[in-house]
Order: sequence, then C-alpha cells, then structure tokens
Amino acid sequence: MQEGETTEKEIESGLTFSQVTERRKRFGSNVLPKKKGRTPLKIYIEQFKSPLIYVILTAGIISFILGEYNDVYIIMGVVILDTVIGFFQEYNAEKAVAALKRLLKTTATVIRDGKKVDINTAEVVPDDIVVLDEGDKISADGTLVEAVRLTVNEAILTGESEAVAKDKEDTCYMGTTVFSGRGLMKVTSTGKFTELGKIATSLEEMEDEDTPLQTRLKSFSKVLTYVVIAVSVFILAIGVLSGISFLKMLEVSIVLAIAAIPEGLIIAVTMILALGMRSILRRKGLVKRLLAVETLGSVTVICTDKTGTLTEGIMRVVKTDFKNREMAQNILVLCNNLTDSTEAALWNYAKEDGIDTEEICKEYRRISEIPFSSEKKYMLTVNLIRGAQVGLLKGAPEVVFQMCNLSDSEKGLIMAELEEWANSGLRLLALSYKDKGDPNELSSFTWSGLVGIEDPVRSSVKDAISLCRRAGIKVKIITGDYRGTAEKVAKSLGLTIGPNQVLDGKQLATMSEDQLANVIDDVKVFYRVSPGQKLKIVSALQSHHEVVAMIGDGVNDAPALKKSNIGVSVGNGTDVAQETASLILLDNNFSTLVSAIEEGRIIFENIKKVVAYVLSNSFAEILTIFGAMILRWPSPLSVVQILWIHLICDGPSDIVLGFERSDDDLMDDPPKSVKESILDKRGKILIPAISTMSSSIALLLYWYFWNIHGDVIEGTTVVFTILAIQSLVYVFSYRSFRHSIFRSKNFFSNKFLFAAVIFGFAQQFAALYIPGLNTILNVVPLELGNWIIILGIVLSEILLIEVVKYIFSPKKVAIEKTGTNLKT
Repeated sequence: MQEGETTEKEIESGLTFSQVTERRKRFGSNVLPKKKGRTPLKIYIEQFKSPLIYVILTAGIISFILGEYNDVYIIMGVVILDTVIGFFQEYNAEKAVAALKRLLKTTATVIRDGKKVDINTAEVVPDDIVVLDEGDKISADGTLVEAVRLTVNEAILTGESEAVAKDKEDTCYMGTTVFSGRGLMKVTSTGKFTELGKIATSLEEMEDEDTPLQTRLKSFSKVLTYVVIAVSVFILAIGVLSGISFLKMLEVSIVLAIAAIPEGLIIAVTMILALGMRSILRRKGLVKRLLAVETLGSVTVICTDKTGTLTEGIMRVVKTDFKNREMAQNILVLCNNLTDSTEAALWNYAKEDGIDTEEICKEYRRISEIPFSSEKKYMLTVNLIRGAQVGLLKGAPEVVFQMCNLSDSEKGLIMAELEEWANSGLRLLALSYKDKGDPNELSSFTWSGLVGIEDPVRSSVKDAISLCRRAGIKVKIITGDYRGTAEKVAKSLGLTIGPNQVLDGKQLATMSEDQLANVIDDVKVFYRVSPGQKLKIVSALQSHHEVVAMIGDGVNDAPALKKSNIGVSVGNGTDVAQETASLILLDNNFSTLVSAIEEGRIIFENIKKVVAYVLSNSFAEILTIFGAMILRWPSPLSVVQILWIHLICDGPSDIVLGFERSDDDLMDDPPKSVKESILDKRGKILIPAISTMSSSIALLLYWYFWNIHGDVIEGTTVVFTILAIQSLVYVFSYRSFRHSIFRSKNFFSNKFLFAAVIFGFAQQFAALYIPGLNTILNVVPLELGNWIIILGIVLSEILLIEVVKYIFSPKKVAIEKTGTNLKT
C-alpha cells in the first residue's frame, strides 16, 4: 500500500501519533477478515435447525389447534430441553477455542515518536516500523529496512519447515515467525490486504455442506413425516367411511400422529452427540460443532501432513560416517547459526558427543561467513583454529561433493553410501574442511563425512495406521518433503508404497481435476506439495464420494480444511486454520484423530440403536390404536398416556442407551456410506416385529379385560403398562446389534442404563398407585396376576429380538464366534 525509500531518520523516529490516527482511519484495524463470531443467541437458534425438531414442533402446532394445551406444554418442554443441551455443548466448545487463541502472543513492538512501544497487533498500521526479534510472530506484511542474521519460518504459507534467510529489502509476511536474528520492518499491508488476509477472505466464499448425520436425519425425518401423514389420512378416511364423525376421527388421527412422533429421540440424539464431544475431548480432541461429531465416524480418507503429526517434529542425528571426527565435530558446531531445526539437531548431537559447544565457539573465532541459501545449498564459515584460517563447509552432498579432492574410487564409495542412506529416507548433510590455501575458494576441500538426520515417527502412529487399515480408512500423506523421506516415513508406518502410488507437486500442478480424479485412489504419498495444492487433492477425493478428514496447521491449509468434510487443525496451528477446522488436535497427534473417528463410529452405532428402540415403542402404540379403531373399540391409549410412556418411562432409557461403549470389533467394519440409512436391516425387521407382537398381545388383553371383566379402564391400564414396561426390559437386547444379550461380556458396564430402568419402573408404579396421578392418567392399580402376565410377555419379546439379531448378524462375527468355539 505504501512505497518509497525509508530514511534513517524515519526509521529512528517511526510514526507520530497523528500519523497513526490518520492511517487507522484509512486502512482500519490490523485484523484478518473472518466470519463474525457466533453469539450465544445465534448458537441457541442454530439448535433448532434439525429435521427432528421440525417434526416435533409440527405435532405441537396440531395439538395447539385442537386445544390440547397440556400436550403442547409437554412437547415444548422437550424442544427446550433438547436445544438447551445442544447450546451448552457448542457454547463450551466455542469458549475452549477462544481460550486457545488467548494463549497466542497478540502484541507487536513498534517505533513511534522515537520510542519502542508494545502495542496490540490490531493497532499496527501501514508505515509502522516493527521491531523483529527471535520468536516474534510477524504482525503484518512489510519490507525489511534492517536485517541482522535474520531467518523467518514461513511454513504456514509455504509448507516448508526450514527457516528462510532474509536480507534488507526482502519481504516478510503476516503470521510467519522469526526463527533467529533480528530486524526492522516497515509495514506495507495490514489486515485483509496482507497475503493472509486474502486467503481468509477467500474462505468466506466457500459454502458449508451438510454433515452425513444431517443428510441421514433429513432423509429419516422426511420418510417418518410421510409415513405419519399417510397413516393418519388413511385412518381418518377409513373412520369417516365407516360412519364415525369427522371430528372424532380427526382426534384419533392426531393421537396416532403424536404416538408416531418420537419426542424422546431428539433429546437422545443430542445427548449422544454431546457425550461424544466429551469423550473425544478426553482423548485430546476438541470438536467445535455438535453435528461434526458423527461425521468423524463416516470418514473414508485421512489426508495428513508428515512433520509434527505423523512424526515428532523434532530433528535428530541418527547416523554419521566421519573420516576425521575432530574436524567433523568442529564443523557441526562452528559452521552453524542455529537458524533451523536441522542446525539445532547438529548442535545437540555435538553436545551429546561430549563437545563443549560454547567453549569451542569462543576459542575458534569466526572470521567470515557465506550463509546457507536454498539456491546455493551450502554454508561456509572461516574460523581461526590454532592460529590458522580454516574453511568449514556443510551442505547438500551433491554440492559439497564437487568441491572436494577425491579419487575415482573414493567417489564411487561415497556415491554408494549416499544412495544407501537416501533410500532409507534420511535427510543428508555432507561435511568438509580446507586448512591449506585460500579457505574462501570453493575447491580443494577435504571430505570429512556424512550426517543422516531424521524426524522420528511418533510411537503411537503405527498402531493408529494399522487400525485405519482394519477399518477400511485410506491414509494419504501430503508433504513438502522429498520423495525418499516421505516414502521412508510411509513404509516405517506399515504402508506399502508401489512405484505408481507417489505423486510430486510438479506433476500435480500440470494435471487437470479430471486427470487427478482418475489416479487419486491409487496415490498414497504426495511429495513436494504446496499447501495451495491440498484443496485440489481434497476436491478430487470428494468427486469419488469420499468423506475426507484433512489435517493442516497453516493459513494456506485453510481452504482445504474448509472444503473437506472434517477439517482438522493441530493445537499450535494458526488462528485461520483453527477457525476453519471442525476438530482441533490438542496434542498434535495423528492417533488422536483416529481415536476421534472411532468415537464417531460409536456415536452412529448408538444413534442407530436408539432410533430402532424408540420407533419400536412408537409403532407398537400406533398399531394398538389403529387395531382398536378398525375393530371399532374405544381407544386404548390417550395422548397424555402416550406422552407419559415416551418421556417419563422411556425417556431416560432412550438417552442412556446412547452411553454404550463400542463393541470390540467395531473398527473391523468399513466406513458407513453417507447414504446409508439410520435404520439397517436389523432395525427394519425389529421395528415391525416388535410392534406387531406388542400390539397384538396388547389388543388381546385389552379385549379380555374390557369384555370378560367388563372394565374398560382396567383394559386401558394393562395396555398402558405393557407398552411402558416392555421397552424398559428389552432395552438390554438393544445394547448391541452385533452380539447376543446372552453372550455379553460387559453386561453391567452401563450403570446409567440400570438406573434409568429402575427409574422407569418407579415412575410406572407411581402412575398406577399414587392417588391423583392415576386419576389424571385415567388408570387403576394392577394386581399381582396382571404383573406376572405382563412380565411373561416382555421376556418373550426379548427372545424375538435375539432371534432377529442372530439371523442378521454380520458373517464375520459368526466366523469369529465359530473360531472361538473351536479354540474352546
């Protein structure tokens, strides 16, 4: 934004107060453009954006029109409870993200009115003179007016982990970090006009897509709504054609609609998601959006960087071959500015090798230096060693090799060693020295040896990769490193890499989206890739209907994070990356993401179980009422009784069924398709089977007590109790769709479920035996004989559920059981 030569006087004095005020008015605050943070009110309103909420609110509106105000109060209570639970979970996640941001440095040192002052980075304006010291995060884009051995880590923009040397008049960018040295920078761009700002602005143009759970719930709610409308209209028509008054039949149809709508389901789903967020947090993952929790369970591909996620992010010398050990040690220490992690690794190795690094630096004074650059690929220092000027050289082996006096046989041996080390994935540095002749002349150096450096793989990652393979999740490594290093890491993690399963950034740049989509399935390693190319990779994967989790930490990663189904940022990632991500890995560990995916699968399994369980109860009530109407009997259930069963008796068990932990073999299944229904085959069989059996027995007993005993209230009470109690008992069969209740290894693990069942029984006893309450519910106390009949029926329903589970159990589970039996 500002051009022109900067004088020494301008540098020393900086801007005046009036100049700062004028520039702030012109250019605004130095903040990145981003979507306005969600207010508590907005977070709460977003809780209503659920298809199940729409269905339940529709039932409330119908009840209001009919004047059933008690029903309206109960339904609105359900909606409020659900939205409050969801609000607090997301609000707490927002606060946790804000707390992470407060840990970051937010000040800059500038020269104003001739004095150095610390200010908030938002107050930096164009033409400010910013003081840069080691460790500072650069607060704006600018041009260096002074640089003393200054190096800057630009990984958040370029993806390169090594620091870049900066000289006077070079450009520095907002968000990058001073690795070493010092400098003064004249600000040229702030806020949205910086390179970071342009990237952040582009993110706002990308639209958010529905999560897999939103897609499934929309589909489920649409089908449920159609079924409820169709059944209600059908019953209304049959009743009117049979001569029953329209108003009477309308009331019966509404009762059926209320029975069909699972009021407790929305609370149960929200609680399952909320518990999932907490479980993932305990495993060092912070989920920012409630619905994103389940999306993790649908992930089919993980795209991950190498450094710091798969590896520890700490360079270490792991292999050396020194021809002259003393001189090699001198080179490691003296030809070293500690400007990056590689030089730090060399320094630490020398110290561990018994060298007093500080003493050597004092004793063998440096006379001159040619600093390392990516173009030259070497560093040369001239030091005074024992009274003589000695040239010390380190750099890329192919460069240093050409500056040394070596015979053909020596060259052959070194080349063979280089090839062997390179194939093992090590980062290589060659060392040489010159103690005769002009040390600044780049020839006639003496070969001193090789150093092999690696960034060790995290100990937990190999098991996590193995678990991904078991679970059918593809892992793709995307890195800015060289091919050999990337392949070495991949192979050390247990990945098999073929010749056609690697792709470099140059090839990627020349490929069209269609060309990339044709090969993307086979590629496991992308190397020498820029952060900007990650968006292209994610898009290609999604064109194959993959559900992509993308790990990134830099600003340039943000578009790919937003485009992916689950954007994953590391705990020390940039603000823009964390703002865009759905999940933050607080420990920067790949294994944490895999653990979060496992939690996501547990969540989806629990949602499936709860949906099947709740609908089994609801449709049993529908068929009971419908059967009574067809037989021209009085309705065996009232709206208040239905709501009592749904919310008071079954409500707690609906919720705590979602507390179940995973079956041991859950991660042996492939990822679930986004199009897969919430109800699987077992659920689709269990719902009509249980509903038909329950309603048939309920109607039979209703007829018996109404006609034989001549007491319609007693008949209603028996139906009411059967439908309330049966679900409290057969809920134990719904705990696992994969294993029989009779083979459960952890039958007593879910203590909350036992408490909920006991609570449900207590509430049903209260409904029957507390005077006043039984009057409101229009029921009477039951005798012991009635209870024996009811419990016998419930136990027979458990057997039915177990038969259905056995018939539709996965083949591999059956094979595992057979293997276990054979071993036994």
